[in-house]
Amino acid sequence: MVIYWFIGVFFLAEAIKEGIFVYSKRRLPGIQLGLCLGELLLFLMFSIIGVWGWRNSCIFPAAFLLWNLAGAWYALVRKRRKKAGSGRAVLRLLVLAFCLLPVVLFPPMKPVPVSGSYACETTSYVWTDESRVESFRDDGAFRQVAVQFWYPATEKEERFPLVVFSHGAFGYRMSNYSTYMELASNGYVVCSVEHPYHAIFSELEDGQIIMADKDFINDVFRVNEEGMPEEEVFALNRPWINLRTEDMNFVLDRIEEECGRETADLPFRLADTQRTGLMGHSLGGAAAVTVGRERPGVKAVVDLDGTMLGEELDYADGKYLMNTEPYPVPLLCIDTTGHYEEGLMYGDQYVNHVILAEAEEAKEIHFDDAEHMNFTDLPLFSPPLAGLLGTGKRDARECIMTMNRVVLEYFDYYLKEKGELPLQEVY
Repeated sequence: MVIYWFIGVFFLAEAIKEGIFVYSKRRLPGIQLGLCLGELLLFLMFSIIGVWGWRNSCIFPAAFLLWNLAGAWYALVRKRRKKAGSGRAVLRLLVLAFCLLPVVLFPPMKPVPVSGSYACETTSYVWTDESRVESFRDDGAFRQVAVQFWYPATEKEERFPLVVFSHGAFGYRMSNYSTYMELASNGYVVCSVEHPYHAIFSELEDGQIIMADKDFINDVFRVNEEGMPEEEVFALNRPWINLRTEDMNFVLDRIEEECGRETADLPFRLADTQRTGLMGHSLGGAAAVTVGRERPGVKAVVDLDGTMLGEELDYADGKYLMNTEPYPVPLLCIDTTGHYEEGLMYGDQYVNHVILAEAEEAKEIHFDDAEHMNFTDLPLFSPPLAGLLGTGKRDARECIMTMNRVVLEYFDYYLKEKGELPLQEVY
């Protein structure tokens, strides 16, 4: 990206400035002030022309430059010529690198355009499930679940299909923001469920910020490593999928309750719970599939690159026992080509293939040159972090926009009974 070249130029300018002072063995106040002012003007120019824009991540480098400028001005006024050493120069460069890190991790993101005609509104809640004690705490507190809704802004008496989304491991409620906006702009009420202790962070009702549970993080990485016995993988998966499905069922129950009130607030008076779609990414996709099997009102399910762990009933005698009851509602599996081909190697021991083969109406499609995180907005929001977790060679923006279009077409067909379903096998 262009921004990384500009960051390099910016860092090089500071290194040259410090190099001049180390060479001269003095921090000459006049020259220091001129160079600091030049760096600040360079930073402002980059911001004005949109290289990194005015963002929260720019606060740190801006503060560094202002601190540098203030120090140079003070030295000039006081006519102080400090000695310049390599140690202090290295320290300044390290501080600048730290200040630039947020810009590197979270570069400017051009908004993904939506295709619908509705303006979108959003609201969020934290709901407490008094039927469950929080398993990640030992104080007897009830389980809390954060949710956020995106919905069409309309003054008409309209009802829209409901789509409920579950994020993947270490995701959070905003993980597929572009997908929510695309659906809401086309006439859907979208609810994203945030699973505390599975999400990278989550805010509870009292404002407390909960980070992902350390044991959960470690176990997820262990499961994704080669060589873990399948018995142990299955045992670890059970509580994960149970927590997710219980969260989703609780949220769906609460939405139905709110929609049933005579004076229902937005967005509940807009949501038609008899036309419900479920979707999720990775572990969230697995949860969506499990809930969709038994939940009344669910008309379609989309699984984004998730292994359908809830459809594995047991592991015994070296084999998985799958749920062979035909999947009762339309099911779409969107996978990376790598995930799809890996599944082929396992044959009838790969749960997705078993469920898709036995389903009443199901389809599997896959995206070439994509990886796991390409089905979220993370590659747009933070390319470096997404790269660590897995992104393909495909253009991230094009990939998520194509996926969003496919999801919209799928839900339009099954939840609104309109349009056609021109799904390709490979994208």
